[in-house]
Amino acid sequence: MAIIKRIVLHNYKRFKDLDLGLNDDINIFIGDNESGKSSILQAIDLTIRGSRHKVEDIGLDKLFNVEETISFMRSDRSYANLPRMFVELYLDEQNNLNLSGINNSKHMNCDGLKFVCSPNDELSSQINNVLSSSSQTFPFEFYKIEFSTFQGGTYTGHNKYMRDIFLDNSMIGSEYAMSEFVRDIFSANLSEQERHEARWTYRQQKENFKTEKLNQYSGRLNQYSFAIKNSSHNNLDTDITIEEDNITLDNKGTGRQCFIKADIALRQSGDNIDTILLEEPENHLSHINMRKLIDNIRSTNDKQIFIATHSDLISTRLNLQKCFLLNSASITCKSLSAISDDTARFFMKAPDNNMLQFVMSPKTILVEGDAEFILMDAMFQKVLGKSLDDAGVDVISVDGKCFKRYVEIAALLNLRVAVITDNDGNNQKNILDNYSGYDNTTFPNVLIKADEEDARKTFEICIYEDNRSLCDNLFSGRRRTLSVIEYMLSNKAEAAFMILENDASNIVVPRYIEEATRWIDE
Repeated sequence: MAIIKRIVLHNYKRFKDLDLGLNDDINIFIGDNESGKSSILQAIDLTIRGSRHKVEDIGLDKLFNVEETISFMRSDRSYANLPRMFVELYLDEQNNLNLSGINNSKHMNCDGLKFVCSPNDELSSQINNVLSSSSQTFPFEFYKIEFSTFQGGTYTGHNKYMRDIFLDNSMIGSEYAMSEFVRDIFSANLSEQERHEARWTYRQQKENFKTEKLNQYSGRLNQYSFAIKNSSHNNLDTDITIEEDNITLDNKGTGRQCFIKADIALRQSGDNIDTILLEEPENHLSHINMRKLIDNIRSTNDKQIFIATHSDLISTRLNLQKCFLLNSASITCKSLSAISDDTARFFMKAPDNNMLQFVMSPKTILVEGDAEFILMDAMFQKVLGKSLDDAGVDVISVDGKCFKRYVEIAALLNLRVAVITDNDGNNQKNILDNYSGYDNTTFPNVLIKADEEDARKTFEICIYEDNRSLCDNLFSGRRRTLSVIEYMLSNKAEAAFMILENDASNIVVPRYIEEATRWIDE
């Protein structure tokens, strides 16, 4: 089994340069749309497969960094400055002399594979003619596609050094994707000799059917005859499929298809498959099946797995330390490996936690409960005259006991986070001492705010103290034996909703919340 220790991308899609050290077991890429998660998986797949035909089907114009090609066409268009694109996979020691060498951008003597797109020097005169013309079209047609090892030898899809399976659940309805998956599984489970024998036997059986059956009817066509298609589009590799309970995979529901394909791939021996690439494996899966898939992934220990996902469940249950965060606003890729073991284990067991929303938001307010969450936008608008959405601020409701877990991640990723919490009757102990390691001086991107008066120990008490008339008018008729503040404390979410629906525009915002609101908007 070959393990990819590092991937280097140059001018590949949105990445002008990316150098990323990888985990030996699971690598989870999380991020918003267009952040590059899928691009990394695709780069790995193309390089392992060594298929020039597959690259041409996608098109070099779809793979090259757009900014780089535009910048070149606006320059002096010197042939010597034509951009190159490459992907390098640095492998662990494979004890294979054909893989080892310094044919890589780092000039490191190690094992690896390389996929390069560069100008074809044999066509230099034609390229120069294009570059000297008035055309603004980049000369992709004059580029060559090469797959080589770090030793310098070439390889193709027929003599590749690794095997991978790429499952893209966004392509679940694609007949081509299904056929490619079945071919990969078929090839992985048969030796080269067995594949040749199976193909020959299949073709022979088709010939036997023609001779023994079809020829009985051919006389009805006079001088013509019936035959069986026997070409590259009609052979064993295209006709074979997989079935469960006598139902072929392509006739299963989309959710079942997704689960079966992943299950089959994960069950393959590490001797047959080195790498599994899962693109948004959560698509079409029920919550129960997603948990089963996570268990299957977690129990797989003889393959390296790469996942691109939008799922909180997948990223946290499989270990946040295995995650890489990408953002469409930049081309950086941040590893979450520095998260403490304790926090990583906590999120494996914690209930749904909006973790991806948290790590992908540049500004977040963490609140302690539903009541604060319900009123937060109204309070934000009262203080700043604009909505949370207009300010680009997210609000997440978090159990107060979990704040420090989120703050640890915020400190690691330099996320701007305001924590609005209760002092629970002891501001010194519960706020100042408890969060002393995350004070705003040490971490200027983190602010912890609670009311400084111990008597104002909860959000509801603060709201009541600052809005007595409003609260008395709203809740006096609803209480029986309870006082107004007792009613609010016993019906936190309902009370907050009533304020929002009836008189939110007149609410007086507690000072600690106002300070947090102004700070997060800076």
